[in-house]
Amino acid sequence: MAVDSILSAKNIYVMGARSTEALASILNYNLSLIFDHVKFIKPTSTAEVFEQMFSIGESDLLIAFSFPRYSSKTVSAVKYARQNGASVVVFTDSENSPLAEHATCLLTAQSDMASFMDSFVAPISIINAIIVEITQRREVEITERFDRLEKVWDEFEVYTKR
Repeated sequence: MAVDSILSAKNIYVMGARSTEALASILNYNLSLIFDHVKFIKPTSTAEVFEQMFSIGESDLLIAFSFPRYSSKTVSAVKYARQNGASVVVFTDSENSPLAEHATCLLTAQSDMASFMDSFVAPISIINAIIVEITQRREVEITERFDRLEKVWDEFEVYTKR
């Protein structure tokens, strides 16, 4: 369902705040290589979050990450997206998460550790599975896109070769 939502979205917004901003950034980076219509919501302030996603609507998708302690900015963004008719894929820890009630697709993953920091191994695995599935479903288009991208990278020496 998450992959279907991504593939059918007119615009894809990706958001995570605090420690989950890193997860959102990884997904955003990979989706941006595949699609032109991906927007990373920078959670600088609640006002700026709404400004960045002001135009979200029925044909759009918000992918949001939040684990305990849940970010109030992310909860507000998810609520706003649903109020505007957008689909919402939520990455969180359980059905009891405050984001869950607003999700059109809920992806849960374990994140707690016996430490002050969370482990995001499980959510990263789900991100990887989503990217693999998108790649398999759109193999021809993505191969063509990466062929063109490789030429640009080579021309401008983006990467060093052995």
